[in-house]
Amino acid sequence: DYTGGGAKISIPPTVLFSVVGIVPDVRRCLTSDFKRPGERIYLLGLTHDELFGTELAQELSLRGGRVPEVEVLSAQARYRALFAAAQAGLVSACHDCSDGGLGVALAEMAIGARLGADIDLSAAPLAGDGLHPLALLYAESHSRLVCAVPEDKATAFERVFAGQHLGCIGRTAAHGELRLTHAGKALLAEPVENLAQAFRATLAW
Repeated sequence: DYTGGGAKISIPPTVLFSVVGIVPDVRRCLTSDFKRPGERIYLLGLTHDELFGTELAQELSLRGGRVPEVEVLSAQARYRALFAAAQAGLVSACHDCSDGGLGVALAEMAIGARLGADIDLSAAPLAGDGLHPLALLYAESHSRLVCAVPEDKATAFERVFAGQHLGCIGRTAAHGELRLTHAGKALLAEPVENLAQAFRATLAW
């Protein structure tokens, strides 16, 4: 329960999972915000046409579709490889694709640093052909991660993920906009400051 402004807000009973892990070197812990312009942005894991139950479906009242499913073995290999890459100092930022999918993850990474990014969705690893840009941006396929990697560490980073699904989908940029394209067509060019204001507005009680 929370009481503020004379109103009491209660959430329904919710299952809470607390996960604890050993961190060998706290200096290798990752945050989600982009760090500097000119770094490569990678998407790890396959995006499926899985929109049922997503934030997008709720916002647009969409019905039907496929529910996101966990691919346990490939996810486990991906997480272990990411841990190795982080411990080797190859990753500067990392964010999971959860509520809102890739689109929200990219926006949050840009907001955290007030840095822009140039993204080509055509380079995203896909589970099938012909995914609509909405599915590319907002599908909530599990166990996907977005990583920012310094240019001089990109080769070593890709080597760690050899044989796995990953794609370099863009680069961080100093121009201060999140710019998305797909198959050569511009989908979005929004100032990061506008994204930050929209994000804060949801919390401005």
